[in-house]
Amino acid sequence: MNLVPSNEIFRKIIHLSASIIPLGYLWVIQDKYTMLIILNCLCLVSIFVEVGRRKWNWIETIFERFFNIMLRKNEFDGGMTGATWLLFGSVLTIFLFPIYIAVPALLFLTIGDTFAALVGKSFPIGKIKQKTLSGTMAGFITSTAAALYVNQLVPTEIILLGSGVAMVVELAPNLINDNVTIPLSGGLAMTYGMMIL
Repeated sequence: MNLVPSNEIFRKIIHLSASIIPLGYLWVIQDKYTMLIILNCLCLVSIFVEVGRRKWNWIETIFERFFNIMLRKNEFDGGMTGATWLLFGSVLTIFLFPIYIAVPALLFLTIGDTFAALVGKSFPIGKIKQKTLSGTMAGFITSTAAALYVNQLVPTEIILLGSGVAMVVELAPNLINDNVTIPLSGGLAMTYGMMIL
């Protein structure tokens, strides 16, 4: 067993806490347009911070004080942070899919991706570049379980299909950040699965 660096654990705790987006959509704010307004406002704030940390010293100082501990090298060097990508992915997923598809698709991201990373780094079995088969399996199991727990309409086999596709996308190298590709691929797989079923 390998020890996971504390900054990566902290980063994944934040990632997991983003489950408030799909769960809040399911249980609290069930109106698509209200949810999109809220998320788009958060995106604007996030973009302001992303731009501000490159242009204004006072924003950079605050940002570094609170967030440098969990930044990856490309983010530290000026790349867009995973949090901003996650917000973009959430907006696109909720915009494109009905609630019964969007919620599990986002759980594939917030829960599946979190456990894929933590288990993959702790028990790196079947390494494929920076990812592992052990992590992918952990992501598949946990995201499927979470999606089935809150599922109200989608057949079990469609949840399994969506989770499987999402975790394969998480495993594969991506040109686009996987905070966008995971929920979109899972959502598309479930949508086409529902059409075929």
